[in-house]
Amino acid sequence: MKIYLLVSLSALASFSLALAAESSLDGARLGQMEAVVAHCGKLSPADNARYRELLTPVIADASAEDLAAARKTEVYRRAYEEVSGQLSEAGKEEAIAACAGAVAANN
Repeated sequence: MKIYLLVSLSALASFSLALAAESSLDGARLGQMEAVVAHCGKLSPADNARYRELLTPVIADASAEDLAAARKTEVYRRAYEEVSGQLSEAGKEEAIAACAGAVAANN
């Protein structure tokens, strides 16, 4: 589980960088990354600013209205719940390591 979680979060963070060049907002990616940021922020509040940086490539130039609309979609909700579920099933140390890996992949 630990390896899968680390690889998944690292891949998600890396993929979010590739989205930076695109201007359209992807509700699924937003849901996934906001789930990571929320969970990781709870585990390590001192690093919350670093986790929030993971959102930058995903939201890029989206307006507040676009973000609000994306958060209301079923695609967003399912993506958020799926990633939240995976992170909550992991042990605390596994989740912290996965969060650190996501930040490292983003740098």
